[in-house]
Amino acid sequence: MRSRLLAAGVFVSLVAFTASPVLPAQESCGEREPPPGSLVSADWLKRHRADSGLVILHPDRTRAGFDSGHIPGARFVPIAQYMARQGDLLTELPPVARLDSLFESLGVGDRGRIVIYGEILPATRLFFTLEYLGLGDRISVLNGGLESWVRAGGATTAEAGPAPVPASLTVRLQPDLLADAGYVNAGRTNPAVLLLDARTRQEFDGAVQEEGVARPGHIPGAVRLDWTELIHEGKFREQGELRQLFAAAGAAPGREIITYCRVGSRASALYFAARLLGYSVRLYDGSMNDWASRPELPVERKP
Repeated sequence: MRSRLLAAGVFVSLVAFTASPVLPAQESCGEREPPPGSLVSADWLKRHRADSGLVILHPDRTRAGFDSGHIPGARFVPIAQYMARQGDLLTELPPVARLDSLFESLGVGDRGRIVIYGEILPATRLFFTLEYLGLGDRISVLNGGLESWVRAGGATTAEAGPAPVPASLTVRLQPDLLADAGYVNAGRTNPAVLLLDARTRQEFDGAVQEEGVARPGHIPGAVRLDWTELIHEGKFREQGELRQLFAAAGAAPGREIITYCRVGSRASALYFAARLLGYSVRLYDGSMNDWASRPELPVERKP
């Protein structure tokens, strides 16, 4: 393996989303363009698609959408390669060595910006995965996905293109971005922690039986913020609107957020939006799939 895999226990602080030390600010009409953040527009990508080191990733369950038309130069990433079943847990992070090899094979190395586009949940889950590997300051999601790219006049192609040139990636794990059942249980009664449930009202109340959830309902103390409320016409809402939604749910500066759902996919959308707004946030990867399977942990259900 070409990468230098660092110990999982080493914590390296993430650089703020609004900064990118890897790519210098670009010149635009005689003025310096600020570095991109974690959410970029189609117009930004059109201007920077030929930037040296830029890697565009298209995650999806199957190649059908990619093969019918994608952004030229994009690289397809199967969801199953960065989300894996582990025993009774339906969707977990795969082993780090496997992730490292995957992204190196896609040309993701130690330099250059990574832009993710596609359906929102595969994109935000991939964003979380790359953040966990320590690439947080270099990752952006294309707001609105392929549809926004086409509306902005961006070209598409059905050609697969040449295979990516493998790169060497140094992984710096960020374990503080993950929460496990023990961490959630300790934090759910802590006023300095906000536990956010990304699911629907019926799921939260326990009115429906979800696959992989042994006991319907929610984690006591959690507040529901359906991830779809963050989206308007296929895009993330403006930051002011997002901040209002999070504040209404109880988010505040200095209060840590833990997001969860059924298996950790929808929770990644809340995670992404919280990071976009600058909150301290963790994702409970096992979510209700894990929590409800532990008889010693409480589940609250609406009568």
